[in-house]
Amino acid sequence: MTLMRQWAWEHTWATFSLLGMLVFNWIITLLFVPNIFAVYAASAPRDLAVLALFGLGWGVGAVLFGLGMDRLGMALGYPIIMELIASLGALIPLLVFFPRTLLTTRGLVLLAGTALVIFGIVLCSLGGSRRAPSGGNAIADKSVATHSSAFKLGLVIAILAGILSCLPNVGMAFGGNVISSAIALGVSPASSGNTVWALLFTLGCVANLAYCLYLMISKHTLGQYWNRETPRNLGLSALMALMWIGSFYLYGAGAARLGRWGAVVGWPLFISLSIVVGNVWGLWRGEWRGAPVAARRLLNLGLLVLIVAVTVVALSNSF
Repeated sequence: MTLMRQWAWEHTWATFSLLGMLVFNWIITLLFVPNIFAVYAASAPRDLAVLALFGLGWGVGAVLFGLGMDRLGMALGYPIIMELIASLGALIPLLVFFPRTLLTTRGLVLLAGTALVIFGIVLCSLGGSRRAPSGGNAIADKSVATHSSAFKLGLVIAILAGILSCLPNVGMAFGGNVISSAIALGVSPASSGNTVWALLFTLGCVANLAYCLYLMISKHTLGQYWNRETPRNLGLSALMALMWIGSFYLYGAGAARLGRWGAVVGWPLFISLSIVVGNVWGLWRGEWRGAPVAARRLLNLGLLVLIVAVTVVALSNSF
């Protein structure tokens, strides 16, 4: 996204959504699960409806993510949303499917690891908010609205974004019957966990595309989509979409190998490592060059905590 030229955000996000959530999503699905429609036919309509509902909810959550960040700022919005995504995405499947495990050694180690994930996200977010002087001013401006209705609305939006954005993993956990149907029809265990993505992200695409089209029409930017940079931007969007959907299919394959517990353990690992890699990528690109020492210290500490959190969460699967 940082390499796009002469495109507004809605152009990039619409193309990414169409390619990642729909086109590449179905291509990968049909490659690894060619009998996907037979799997859906063998699944209960109620299970498919739940996945579709989760997908639509996640799509709305993706839109609310951007709105929440805009209203609350990086320092407050990002940690609230990411904490909810990381924690609820792991805790909801744990509470629903493994309630008796919660107070066992396994459950307590997972809870400790999830708490470390949240703490690491907070530290990275604080470091990011203090990276540049302008960021501090922006945050100060946001804090003026702390006692206003605008702040309350922003907080509600951020909370809803965090709750809805964890739904892919919740859908993976609740898609157990669909996954079982896939295995019964001869789909490999590694690919069976990915049968939920085709349906879930297709519905998510609907919500994201609808919002992008609304922005293009309301901002009169629809005609700016086609320009001399469009072919280049399409290539970058395709790469962006392929890496994004590919990460979910790899996650699904890994979670399937861990059994029903995989959706509980795998999600905080997935979120933590994505934040670590994203920040390392930002460091490599020079985004932190000239940042205050205190901001760099918070980032480094946050990354260290997240690495420890990944280790603790992974160890929980050994008990």
